[in-house]
Amino acid sequence: MSISFTKRLEAAKRLVERNSVKKYVIDGHSERWVVVGTSRDYLNLVTPVWCRCYAFQRGYYKDPYFQCKHSLAVKIAIKKNSYDKYEVSNKEFEPLRTEWLI
Repeated sequence: MSISFTKRLEAAKRLVERNSVKKYVIDGHSERWVVVGTSRDYLNLVTPVWCRCYAFQRGYYKDPYFQCKHSLAVKIAIKKNSYDKYEVSNKEFEPLRTEWLI
C-alpha cells in the first residue's frame, strides 16, 4: 500500500523542521542535496528529481511524477531557505557521495 501524497508532504515538513536538509556545493558550482533520515542519509537531486531512498526508487517506476518525502523536503527547504550549506571540494565530497549511494 502506498503512502498518500498528503502523508509524504507532512513527513517532509517534519524533516525540514528538524533541520534535516543539507546542501553541498562542490568546488563552488555543482550542488547536491542530502536529507538526513531516521536510518540513513539520502542523496537527492532537484533536477532531474531523484532520491536514493527505496520509496522513490519503487514509486518512480510506477509513476514518473512520484516524489518521496525526501524530495519534497528539499523543495520545501529551498522555498523556505531552511537548510544547512556546506562548501566542499570534489575530493572531500567523493567519499560522502560513495557512502550515500550504498
